[in-house]
Amino acid sequence: MIASRYIVYFIVGTIPILFAAVQPWIWSFYAACIFASFFVLPLQHRDSGGWIPGKLFIILIGIFLGIAFIQCLPLPSSALSFLSPFRLKILSQASTMLESPNEWNTLSYASRTSFAWWIFLLSLVFFFFSFTKCFASYRNLKLLIYILLIVATLEALYGLLQALIPTMGVLWVEKTFGSARGTYINRNHFAGFIEMILPLGLGYTLSLGNWKEKISLKTLMSTDRPNFQFFITIGLAVMVLALVFSKSRAGITGGVLGFLLFAILLHTGSKGLPRSYWVITGIIIGMVTFYSFRIGVDPVLERFLKINEQMGRYDIWRDSMVIVKEHPFGTGLATFKQVFPVFNVSTVAETTPYYAHNDYLQLLVETGWIGFLALVSGFYIFLLRSFRKVKQMRLQDDPLRFFLAIGALSGLVSIPFHSFFDFNLQIPANCVYFVMLLGIVDVTLWQDRSLIDRK
Repeated sequence: MIASRYIVYFIVGTIPILFAAVQPWIWSFYAACIFASFFVLPLQHRDSGGWIPGKLFIILIGIFLGIAFIQCLPLPSSALSFLSPFRLKILSQASTMLESPNEWNTLSYASRTSFAWWIFLLSLVFFFFSFTKCFASYRNLKLLIYILLIVATLEALYGLLQALIPTMGVLWVEKTFGSARGTYINRNHFAGFIEMILPLGLGYTLSLGNWKEKISLKTLMSTDRPNFQFFITIGLAVMVLALVFSKSRAGITGGVLGFLLFAILLHTGSKGLPRSYWVITGIIIGMVTFYSFRIGVDPVLERFLKINEQMGRYDIWRDSMVIVKEHPFGTGLATFKQVFPVFNVSTVAETTPYYAHNDYLQLLVETGWIGFLALVSGFYIFLLRSFRKVKQMRLQDDPLRFFLAIGALSGLVSIPFHSFFDFNLQIPANCVYFVMLLGIVDVTLWQDRSLIDRK
């Protein structure tokens, strides 16, 4: 299990570095690491204990993966005529022009690409199970949080330098950006990363107080490591600043939404927001306000006031719904860029969009109604059941468990909201962090804590 755990540490600590692993050879490498982390687990740990997320959840995830896999398989023309008449029509026309037989073909417009991405998605399922086995111990989970906070803080600092020095670029990519984006190239995906880590870091910071006593400012400061707690708070402030200067409207809004959910869940568990919560929140807001005005907030405000830049998204969405109408069983994973140009009648641009700028819509286009409903409903069932679990918890019983749970849940709400306006979950690094949050929720809310080491 030690080897598996260190592989996971390596994955979460390095996957954002090379442009969030968007290149196929990079995410293929990390997929191989994920499979390795699972298969090096001792057999008894692979099969023992833990929460099995219900038959319905397993069935829904299985349906999604099954549909996506079937799209990659060659099917006879009789099957295509029922599942995708438009696809068969295109293939028949091409067959006539090339004077070649048209017998067996796939639903996917790019079967090899679809199968490669299917392998990566399958690896995420293995990552979830590896994570829940390796990080059931609080000691291991704390070390993971430290790694995440270090990575996120360094990314945020790099992002702030990019905002201050527009010509800095990203790593060796020399380009004028003028906004925070860390090593992500795309500032919206960088914002998505910060959205997921920030509430988790806030939760861990608050958990350092002695919450089993009276909830007050004195309780917060009664920890034997107040300086360490303050140091983490500064790191969180840097992350918030980087989120603001990413100039990502959906990212900033998603971050605010996650913060509000965090406050609501905290109120549920503590029956009242403690002073310590507002002290840490005030420190973060104060630092953000001071440095924001020092750097200048005009670019951020301009991003919120612009509306013409978003009109292209609506055009893409409208044309994408035509694809859905013609392909109710989907076009295949990662095929949007191949299919969209055929249906594009609204957008006039020099480059063809590779993504729908809406993860839900792109999922619907690529996997059809069955795959879409299976995956989305499976996620929201998981989320709603987890909210019910939080309502049954008391902060004082296990502060670390409570705060990490609500921090992870807050991130799991922020990123799906952001996904309505962007394609964060098409980015391998953000996919891994998203599944990691699912794993943290599983460990903190669903596993039997009486069987877990709390050291």
